[in-house]
Amino acid sequence: MSEQVDGRRRRYEHRRGEILEAATAHVLEHGVRELSLRKVSQTVGISHATLLHHFRTRDELVAEVVDQVVARALSVPSLDEADPDPLRTLWDRATADGGSPYVRLFLELAGMSMFGTSPVHEALVRSMRARIAALSEGLVRAGCPPRDAETHATWILGALRGLISDRFVTGDTARVDAAFEELHAAVARRAAQWRTAQNS
Repeated sequence: MSEQVDGRRRRYEHRRGEILEAATAHVLEHGVRELSLRKVSQTVGISHATLLHHFRTRDELVAEVVDQVVARALSVPSLDEADPDPLRTLWDRATADGGSPYVRLFLELAGMSMFGTSPVHEALVRSMRARIAALSEGLVRAGCPPRDAETHATWILGALRGLISDRFVTGDTARVDAAFEELHAAVARRAAQWRTAQNS
């Protein structure tokens, strides 16, 4: 019996990514509240039982969707010589038309996470902490003292989240874009200070 179960799992293992993509597409269009295992299984064209081989519960599926959505909405570009302006890259990516569904969903997830320790809350916290860690590492490579990196990463991502939320909720693009330019200039000044300290 166990060999049959393992065989089925191996047979459908390649479909896990397909299932996750289908679930992500569904929540980007309809929101997390409308997500169900049956709707996802119908979209992918598999049985409900097969879906349960990959995601035992709706909460498990939602948690992985949240991880993927937040990673895409707030992904941190590599802070190395290949990208001379990673902060602007991140801003452009989040505010472009292609990024707007992810931002809208992030706002929904952030609102849902305020009410208790649901899987959405836990997944959102985990993913946001991962973004902080990734940016902290990049800032250290850019010259930031390691002891200050997490604080600066929190400041930068917190400011970006606030500006992006404001931009999509109010539609005041000119005002918010001007505020981003102020943030961008402040970060550039701080980075210049780090480089000066390293060279002195």
